[in-house]
Amino acid sequence: MDFIFPGFIPPEFGENGPWWFTFHQTPNLPESIVEGKERQYLSWFFKGLAYNPEAITDEEIDRYVSYYSSPGGMRAGFEYYRAFSQDAEDNKESAAKGKITMPVLVLSGDIYPALGGDFPGSTTLNSTQALAENVQGVIVPLQDTGFQKSSQTLYLTSYPNSLGIILMVLNKSTDSLKS
Repeated sequence: MDFIFPGFIPPEFGENGPWWFTFHQTPNLPESIVEGKERQYLSWFFKGLAYNPEAITDEEIDRYVSYYSSPGGMRAGFEYYRAFSQDAEDNKESAAKGKITMPVLVLSGDIYPALGGDFPGSTTLNSTQALAENVQGVIVPLQDTGFQKSSQTLYLTSYPNSLGIILMVLNKSTDSLKS
């Protein structure tokens, strides 16, 4: 998943990130609002934030809903966001002690529907560079931030002893190859 590290949210996202970051962090409120409406809520994220909403089937959404509508399921998902404040402190403290030195590959989508569509650059790459020294970024064409489902098959080839990367995208519907 293409995601921003807490503590290194780009300024264009605002201080706290997209609206749902703050909503999900609010104690108990999201659970009370979403209870009994898990399918509608999760469908909005899966379909509304996807580059290709049709790639996510109703059966797949039902599978997620079955997990999240079980006792404590949505709360567990919201707790992920509620940990952001501590995660941000920990990430900043870690970066201040020294950045990760091993090579890091970041794959990012080039479409951010939640931000109005085509959003320049890679927010994930930017936040990762705050934590690591040797970061290589690849923006995957015609892909959203979730990489849940796609009409493309991604082939990454990495060469030994380097960060030389070739990204080839095979479009399943046409079997055409892009690199």
